[in-house]
Amino acid sequence: MKKYCFFLLIYLLGCSSSNHLKKYYSTEDKTVFELVEKLKKNPNDTEALNMLPEAYTTALDKRKALTQANYNNLLPGDNDMQLAKEYGVLEEMYQQIIAVPAAKKITPNLWDPSLQIQEAKNRAAKEYYEQGLLYLGYDGRENARQAYDYFNKANSAIPGYQNVRILMQQATEKATINVIVRAANYYNHNWVYWGLQNDWLQQQIITDLNNQSFREVRFYSDWEANSKQIRADRIVELNITELYVGQVYSEQYKINRSKDVQTGSTKDDPPKPVYKTVTAIVTVTKRYMQSAATLDCRIYDLANGNNILYDRFPGNDDWKIETATFTGDGNALTQDDWNKINSSNNFRAPTRSEVAERLIRSCYHLLLTRIKTGVKFGS
Repeated sequence: MKKYCFFLLIYLLGCSSSNHLKKYYSTEDKTVFELVEKLKKNPNDTEALNMLPEAYTTALDKRKALTQANYNNLLPGDNDMQLAKEYGVLEEMYQQIIAVPAAKKITPNLWDPSLQIQEAKNRAAKEYYEQGLLYLGYDGRENARQAYDYFNKANSAIPGYQNVRILMQQATEKATINVIVRAANYYNHNWVYWGLQNDWLQQQIITDLNNQSFREVRFYSDWEANSKQIRADRIVELNITELYVGQVYSEQYKINRSKDVQTGSTKDDPPKPVYKTVTAIVTVTKRYMQSAATLDCRIYDLANGNNILYDRFPGNDDWKIETATFTGDGNALTQDDWNKINSSNNFRAPTRSEVAERLIRSCYHLLLTRIKTGVKFGS
């Protein structure tokens, strides 16, 4: 089983490499691959045996003539990577030929370009690295982004090239917009007054926005930024300008119920049902509470004070419950009456902390949606 998995992996890797390089195949390359495939199926294919040596030599000479100068219209480093891909076709050709004994036996001057590929990648990594250092030395986020892109290319050409991963981190930090979210202002009181267990709003928005993966934007609390000495670029201020938890009001009303219920049957043949009208009076007590809140949010550029967002986000919480009692015959009641009667034993008005948290979350979800869909923290 292990042996099967190993060969399956080799096959898949080979397919992946082939698919990646197929767009670089020339007509001469395709001819060689087709002839090798024929010999793989039939080692005695006379036509393939006669044609392969010349076809391979033609393809080889054409590829060997390639130099960096062929791609001088490309950016530094890109020309060498392009050259490596062109040589990669020859490497694939080499691997396929040596895997078929009949093809290997008749192919002259079989060349493995792996050394040339590595040399091209080394040159590319060096050029990318030097360009990255150049841009990293300049001020501004755009230059830092350019530096990161070059370092990333160097790392792709030669994984772990010199200290490129450290420099990628430095470039990321220089390109990142630091957004500081200040602790929320809870109207006329602090969050403890409203019965909240902690000041969750500040941390919630930081977590949610960081999880959104805004490009090169990172969100911090004010205390975290201070402890890590992070310089702020943008500021988020959260002010709950209204937070009203209403009181519970009660209203009562009565409902008269009546229903004909079967009490028996006559002795006729066939028997007929006998009905009796039963009545009841349902007393319904309606309890309700209306509460409201408003969250103001301002997001602005610390350097110039310009607003990126400044708006109000309202929230409402309407709570109500109806309980009931009755007098008379219970057979006259509806299922809705019984639901109200049974809920009387479970009646509990929400606490101030429960209402306050629902209100704040209602405002917050509106704010979060607005930020996700329409706020750009910077270029």
